[in-house]
Amino acid sequence: MKNDCKKILKQAELAHDEGRLADAEKAYLEVLNETPDSGPVLNALGTVFLDRSKPDQAKTVFEKAASLNPPDLSACYNLGRLKQMEGDDKGAITLYRAIVKQQPRFGLAWNNMGVAYREIGEPEEAISCFRRAVAFAPDMAEAWNNLGVAQDEFHMNENASSSYQKAIELQPDYASAHFNLGVSLQKLGRFKSAEDHYNKVLEIKPGDEAANFMLQSLGTSTTPDAAPAQHVRRIFDQCAGTFEKTLVNDLEYKTPELLFNLVHPHLKQDLTILDLGCGTGLGSQFYRPYAKNLIGVDVSPKMLQKASEKNIYDDLIVFDVLQDWTFSQPFDLIYSSDVFVYFGNLDSIMRSASSNLACGGMIAFSVEKLEDDSMGYRLFPSGRYAHSQRYISNCLEHHGLTPLEGIDSVIRKQSGEEVKGLLIVAQKGLK
Repeated sequence: MKNDCKKILKQAELAHDEGRLADAEKAYLEVLNETPDSGPVLNALGTVFLDRSKPDQAKTVFEKAASLNPPDLSACYNLGRLKQMEGDDKGAITLYRAIVKQQPRFGLAWNNMGVAYREIGEPEEAISCFRRAVAFAPDMAEAWNNLGVAQDEFHMNENASSSYQKAIELQPDYASAHFNLGVSLQKLGRFKSAEDHYNKVLEIKPGDEAANFMLQSLGTSTTPDAAPAQHVRRIFDQCAGTFEKTLVNDLEYKTPELLFNLVHPHLKQDLTILDLGCGTGLGSQFYRPYAKNLIGVDVSPKMLQKASEKNIYDDLIVFDVLQDWTFSQPFDLIYSSDVFVYFGNLDSIMRSASSNLACGGMIAFSVEKLEDDSMGYRLFPSGRYAHSQRYISNCLEHHGLTPLEGIDSVIRKQSGEEVKGLLIVAQKGLK
């Protein structure tokens, strides 16, 4: 590189360090006029574009640097991060694989690749990547936290707790790790220790709704009406990639099929149907043959993204069940599997559902069963609500819904134990 080019490059680097991004961009471009195939300069320009909120221009220069022979590995890494932000996790994995082939001890690449594998629903590959990440970058708190999440998915609660603890040792104010450790300890029945970590989250992030809710699930205060939408969204955004494998294979989850079997005798053709809390759309294939219009709604955008891959729904909408329902037409059927467990007081949901059902329309749903009929509902340390048969019957009657079907059922497994539930079908407008 010519002396004047070296001088301009130093000026570019100084401007970048000082946050004079327009000056840095101009100088890097001037250097590239002389050395257009300089991977490090292309990568530096790409980071300036990112800092200037120009991701498309950043992607272009990262792609050029990544296509060089040999490729610039820093640009490959940055391009991988961009692809993940765009939702192209498979493309990101290809780039990270190329990086670790050349630099097998690149902990950040292993960590990001683990996240990408989780997103595409390959938890075994994810946990393998996170293990390499903490082996090669043992001081990376984020990688330890991610390893803990992956271990939780494999029900390795003791291991997960140790990983979260390691993340906290490295970064004492790591709120997510404290929260995750609290949940993990709660699963292990160590409620006092879990409480300590939720309180730590509230020290770091005062007013955190999720931490406060989990404290309430331990009986520390009055039972709230529902889990915070932000908390439920976080749970399902985090597990969207592995959701179906975990539920169907590990928890023997059959509620969508069992609920459909209960409502099936009452179905006709050309129905307008709402899948309330559709998740990844596990039940949608059962209802599609009866639907003129099938709409899925869920609080989790990432779950909806997975549902869209099935190409079954006519429309998918990000939706909080407790918000105002503003659908353009009434429904002939509303069905909801394993959703009401995040709500204690079902009054507003049943009111909205009844108001949005056509006369003679039906609602089919599941709840966890609370054996004590003297109580309406109860929040358990699992962070889920159970409802009594009496409460459900009263709620339906109050909103003009007449029970058609109702059975006890095992709705899934939790820590190897069967979870008992109720499956209900009710109709609007019958006397």
